[in-house]
Amino acid sequence: MNMINIERFNEIFVKFKENFTKEHWNDEKFKWEAVKRFQDVWDINASDFLDMFMRATDKTYNLLASMSNFPRGMIKEFATADPEFVRAMFINLFDENKDLESRFEKFISDSEEIRIKHDPGTWKSHYQNANAISTYLWLRYPDKYYIYKYSECRAVARELSTDFMPRKGKSADNIIGGKKLYDEVCELLRQDAE
Repeated sequence: MNMINIERFNEIFVKFKENFTKEHWNDEKFKWEAVKRFQDVWDINASDFLDMFMRATDKTYNLLASMSNFPRGMIKEFATADPEFVRAMFINLFDENKDLESRFEKFISDSEEIRIKHDPGTWKSHYQNANAISTYLWLRYPDKYYIYKYSECRAVARELSTDFMPRKGKSADNIIGGKKLYDEVCELLRQDAE
């Protein structure tokens, strides 16, 4: 079953190729530098988990931090309070033998658990949302996962008239549906020799 309107995809893809410039690449290449850094540094068994995590994610910039969203900063706080608990969170998240939905949900529930347990009175949120969790997965497995952003995934789904449409409050479903959508887009991209 095709999730997307192939004719519409082809129209958009032609325009994308016409408008792709060196400036586009310069704006986006930091993402691949972040993946490279993560791949080079990540070691789940590192003796100093906090230091390893901070070095592995130090090139993520706005991928794990924005004006009012601080997932990387909260992982730093959590790992300062209980590094072994946070290490276990990532071991579970990156365990490809478990289904994605259960790993996603456990990461969120573990984040809330550690937030409540170690909150110094200033932690209003754990910030570990679909975007952050998908970013961690993408950094670890860049050939398998994608960075998920609700607004962007919804825009792509609408533009391509997909069978899937992200819905507010359905984070795990949206991650899974978005992954299927982007897998299909990638398969179509691979068919283009240019």
